[in-house]
Amino acid sequence: MTDGCPPTVSLTSTNRRPRPTDRSGGFTLLELMLVVAVALVMLKISLPVINTSLSNLYLGSAASSLAGAIQSARFQAISLGCPVQIAVSSTTYQISAESITGSPPTCTTTFSNVGSAVQFASSQISLSPSTTLQLNPNGTVTAAGGTIPTNFSLVLSQLKGTQTKTVRVSGVGYVKVTAP
Repeated sequence: MTDGCPPTVSLTSTNRRPRPTDRSGGFTLLELMLVVAVALVMLKISLPVINTSLSNLYLGSAASSLAGAIQSARFQAISLGCPVQIAVSSTTYQISAESITGSPPTCTTTFSNVGSAVQFASSQISLSPSTTLQLNPNGTVTAAGGTIPTNFSLVLSQLKGTQTKTVRVSGVGYVKVTAP
């Protein structure tokens, strides 16, 4: 009985097993070396960017730390009612205050250190100029010479970079960090 249709063929397998292969599912040595080479190239490209970012982070942190210390010393002078000094060097600052003695309370005329010197910057950051600021109970700031400046600037700079931050202190005690 032929109706003009080709005979049907069954495509199902009859008990065939897959062939064993010689390769397992891992990577070849060449593929692994290629991935390692690409990773090393990417690392070499990104290291300068990472170093620059870290250096900028250190600079910003040092500027913020110094500004905070100056503001803290100013608030301390106002709350004590006696002058407070902050001596700033290239990477550290030291706060000194006059003591209160007697009845009625009066400020002594000598400054004594409050705690030990605090490092506010890493060795990769430099500050200039090194100076001593006196923060007065009325909120004003005087430089080492005793005059109230309109604006006193402390410049922090990277030793291995070009970035700088400036901590500006006004004569009335306003402290601001700026980047030139």
